Amino acid sequence: MLAFDFDGTLVDSNPIKWRAFERCFTEFPEQREEILAYCCGQHHTPRGDKFRHVYERILKRPYPPEIPAALHARYEAETTQQIIAAPEVPGAERFLREAGRGREIALLSSTPHDVLTEIIDRRRWRAYFRQVQGAPVDKADWLRRARESRGLAPETLLFIGDTEEDAQAAAASGCAFLGIGAEPRLGGYGPVARDFLGFLNE
Repeated sequence: MLAFDFDGTLVDSNPIKWRAFERCFTEFPEQREEILAYCCGQHHTPRGDKFRHVYERILKRPYPPEIPAALHARYEAETTQQIIAAPEVPGAERFLREAGRGREIALLSSTPHDVLTEIIDRRRWRAYFRQVQGAPVDKADWLRRARESRGLAPETLLFIGDTEEDAQAAAASGCAFLGIGAEPRLGGYGPVARDFLGFLNE
């Protein structure tokens, strides 16, 4: 079984999300660096929790209901359509197509579930995934339950992601991990991924 992270792993969308966080808080230029360091450094923290943290801990301001509503609307306006149109991590769709032959594939993401399903539907990727799980999700817990419910040995469930948090989730769940993605240090789905697919298909 294979499980994939989404942003930065299959689609080069992390820069879109980082710009969106910046635009959500343009009226606070003095705290810009601290806000972006927090929002861009907490990959698995749901965006709503990030918004609350910024207002309550960084800006030291009240957080009445109209604030998160406005922030979510602004963030989605800056991200959803752009991510639908964003380039894939090089080779991602081909890898999904080849890896899915006779193998169960799941998608795990910290993107809100309804938004995630809209994005993959609009990209016409839904058919690649047996299961899709967006936020709220604890990736380590999801992977552990997926492995245990299927009686899988640790090495037979592989989680593919692009962050240290993804690697930690895999380790905590007792499954294997492959770091890959749009960042130059990880590379796209090139020779390493192809070699790994060859190993899986032996």
